[in-house]
Amino acid sequence: MSAASPEPLAVTRVAGDGSSWSSSSTIVGMVTTRTFHVRVDNYSKTREMRNGAHMLSSSFVVGDQPWKIKYYPNGSNESATGQISIFLVRVGGVDLGLLADVQFDLIAQPAGTAAYALRFKHAFRPDTSYGYASFVSPEKLEELGCLKDDSFTILLDVELEGPPFVVEVPPSSLGWHLGDLLGETEGADVAFVVGGERFPAHRLVLAARSLVFKAQLLGPLKVEKGATISIDDMHADVFRAFLHFIYTDELPDDDDDDNDDSAAAIMAQHLLVAADKYDMPRLRLMCESRMSKRVCVSTAATTLALAEQHGCHGLKEVVLRFLKLPSHMKAVRCTEDYKHLLKSCPSIQQELTSSGLLP
Repeated sequence: MSAASPEPLAVTRVAGDGSSWSSSSTIVGMVTTRTFHVRVDNYSKTREMRNGAHMLSSSFVVGDQPWKIKYYPNGSNESATGQISIFLVRVGGVDLGLLADVQFDLIAQPAGTAAYALRFKHAFRPDTSYGYASFVSPEKLEELGCLKDDSFTILLDVELEGPPFVVEVPPSSLGWHLGDLLGETEGADVAFVVGGERFPAHRLVLAARSLVFKAQLLGPLKVEKGATISIDDMHADVFRAFLHFIYTDELPDDDDDDNDDSAAAIMAQHLLVAADKYDMPRLRLMCESRMSKRVCVSTAATTLALAEQHGCHGLKEVVLRFLKLPSHMKAVRCTEDYKHLLKSCPSIQQELTSSGLLP
């Protein structure tokens, strides 16, 4: 028994674990995660214990519930003779099953890294245990380099789901239901013609999402029900994505990492203009985010121009940081879009000069 560990079987908690609410099922409980070091000292002495004999650790707490570790140095039963057995024991408590996700990691010495791991999920009733009758053999324990100074350490991770239990409310399906209306002619009371394509829509949905549409469709100068409105400053594919956002609060292909970056950047640029025109701040912010992820030599000048024209200060800062790298600035200055930038936003040249990006 070492001086640092007065018990042959000692359990100490590792800092940095915590609790959270689970949202993976309809009925959920409080999920508590705890990590402990389980240290066995005087290993060679404990190996002299007979098959079926065990040692119990002192109690430790997970989720307001006491637990112990049961260690069998020479196997928990006849079939496991010679093996090291390890079990997690629930001590007392109310007669209610607690679902635990448990992992035992054997720690290699002196590296301190996991050399071997086993994991299980089990619903523990009061005063029951669960674990491994054949956790590891003495030969493997030495082979993995887990023995040091006649002791070894197991890292114990316990994720426990327990009371208080609640009935979870699933995410809102409003966006899905409104999305079902998208493109439906039934109930549609306005239509848009964009690039030769006709898009049926519902004026109350549009008015609820945009103050500009509200004035156009419900204000004193509102268009008649069933009217067709022509939009000449937007492409049909852009308007289709625009309507998709209005009805669902999402952009098409929201997880667009696999999409062509150039096409996605151009679509975001067009949607940014539409978002500004129709006063839709969330769409505008989403477009800024997408454009900021795709700032490169070929998009920097156009993105900077749009950011300046539409007051997107965060997006503008992203581009300016990109241009601070001399090689980026040099390459962007050779593009046609850069020449257009200087013509459409003369103040940008002065800002680039004052910030030291231009001589």
